[in-house]
Amino acid sequence: MISDDRGQSLIELALALPLLLILLLGMVDGARAYYFAAIMANAAREGVNYAARNDAVTRAEVTQRACDETGLASFGQPCPDLTVTCTIAQDDVAVEVRYDFRFITGYLVDAVFRVNPLPIRAVARYPMLTLGTPCAS
Repeated sequence: MISDDRGQSLIELALALPLLLILLLGMVDGARAYYFAAIMANAAREGVNYAARNDAVTRAEVTQRACDETGLASFGQPCPDLTVTCTIAQDDVAVEVRYDFRFITGYLVDAVFRVNPLPIRAVARYPMLTLGTPCAS
């Protein structure tokens, strides 16, 4: 009995490779989302620290400070897809940073889960250290 299994390995690779690539890209997207969540947390902390220490700072300056911390754009340039909200409650300043994270595998993720872009949000609060009103228009 003669058996010919010269193409068997090629067929197995052709069946397994797309699944392995999707798994790999999913892991990369997960790691990128975690990285961007850490960046947004640092940006919120930097923005609230800046607002709490400066009494005449405007919302635009807090937004630019948070944007500069992220590194998403060149220093002093506005960040695309980044939203910064600055509020004062009692004696605390709160800064919320929100970024619309786009997946590398956006077309695959969007077809299944409808979460592209994924909003990544971070909030930081800090007591006011000045007598003025930071985050004014």
